[in-house]
This record gives sequence, structure tokens and C-alpha cells, in this order.
Amino acid sequence: MTTKLIKRTIEETLDEQGAMVEKVTAMEVALLDENGSEVGRVNTNIWGGNFNINTGNIDVESVNEAITNILIGQ
Repeated sequence: MTTKLIKRTIEETLDEQGAMVEKVTAMEVALLDENGSEVGRVNTNIWGGNFNINTGNIDVESVNEAITNILIGQ
């Protein structure tokens, strides 16, 4: 199980000293099986998130691990 970044949204602001500060505010990641086929997606943003998993013959434990790793930032 691997992941592929689909989209990342970055917000740019200025801090008190006028320096540019970048903050990631949203991400969309595809979950890929061992053959590189997409088996799901994870969408997260500063307000929450969701995920979907394509039904069929997938490795439930691998998908669970991938989603957990994304949510905890590994």
C-alpha cells in the first residue's frame, strides 16, 4: 500500500515581522495497492476530513494502516 499526493492547498500569510508564513490547509491523497491501482482517497482540510475506499478485494489491514498513517502525519 502506498499513497500518491493529488492536491495540496497552501495558505500564505505574513507574520508580525512581515515574513511569509506558509500553512497547508487541505490535502487530497490517493491510496494505491501493490499494483499501483487506486483503491481509495483521503481528503483532509483545516475543518475536518473524509475518506473513501473502493469496495472489492482489498487488504483491509493495509488500507487501515495507510489511513491511520496519513491522519497521524507519518
